[in-house]
Amino acid sequence: MNNLDECRKNIDEIDTLIIELFEKRMDEIKKVIDYKIKNNLPILDSSREEMMLQKNLLKIKNTEYKPYYKDVLNGFLKSSKYFQKDILNNK
Repeated sequence: MNNLDECRKNIDEIDTLIIELFEKRMDEIKKVIDYKIKNNLPILDSSREEMMLQKNLLKIKNTEYKPYYKDVLNGFLKSSKYFQKDILNNK
């Protein structure tokens, strides 16, 4: 197997792990929106989002990756809000 094939195989394996973690994350988001509904809280908590972004960006060791990981985190937050809105609208 050439180096490119090996890299792609590794990326596929990593993507599988990311999918598993994403599903776990979404399971937790279901619990969050249930709590918010029961306690009449808004979906958006901008201070929590900002804190989470800053905290997680500090965990990136390779600073070259930080702006790209910030995009990933923002994507997670966007999906989370859409998912919560869908659940709220279907209650």
